Amino acid sequence: MADLTALAQAETDLARLGGLAYDARSERPIWLQIYDRLARAIDGAIVTPGSRLPGEVQLAEMFRVNRLTMRRALALLQSEGKLQARKGVGIFVRPVPRAFVIRNDMRFADSLIGCEAQVTSRTLRLERAAPSPEAARLFDLRPGDLVIVLHRMRLLDGAPIYFTRKELPAHRFPEFERIYTIGQSVSAVYKAAGIPWFRRAETRVSGGFARPDEAEILCLNDNTPVQYVTAINRDPEGTAIEFNRGCWPMTSVEFVFKSPPS
Repeated sequence: MADLTALAQAETDLARLGGLAYDARSERPIWLQIYDRLARAIDGAIVTPGSRLPGEVQLAEMFRVNRLTMRRALALLQSEGKLQARKGVGIFVRPVPRAFVIRNDMRFADSLIGCEAQVTSRTLRLERAAPSPEAARLFDLRPGDLVIVLHRMRLLDGAPIYFTRKELPAHRFPEFERIYTIGQSVSAVYKAAGIPWFRRAETRVSGGFARPDEAEILCLNDNTPVQYVTAINRDPEGTAIEFNRGCWPMTSVEFVFKSPPS
């Protein structure tokens, strides 16, 4: 019911914007004028963050233009991260970013602060395979050595928010599959292997555009802006035990770097 109410309110607000007169095309193309109106509405929270917009056809009717004109305006807003398209679901206004604490002793589930939504995970792939070049160097592996590759997705209230690809040296975790299957916990695997705690020794954050496989998992359009987080975990002796590359939709998260309590 709340979603239907938000959609109805969005339709009302957008219909009002669409009914305004346009300036002359010679001053600014119509599709950019539509972009301007929608961008101001999003930045000013006139349309509710996280709300779903009407469909492309309905929006074109509201703004009295053809679908191609509307599509150009929506595409620019998506490329800037103001709108987010979810395959098979619709186009959504960027949500309020979730604060995610990056601290060298915190697990994922503990890092989403002030989050009342339910955080769940889904294992997409678990296998032993050849390492990536980065993992081979990090773990000082020899030709023929394998790593454990874990692809996992995190969800907030059932909606995908994060995709990660982990690599761990296979020789350190001979029973990874058995232990991980029990509780879906990498930390439990660490402890079973005699690693009571770990620290995140390095974190790198960079921007980019979602590759087709990442877009498919996160229910995004290809080339949607995303943030990549590359992290290295080490055991108490300083030996690297995990190479992790994660992908977030650009507007879904705000990273907060903190030092652990002394």
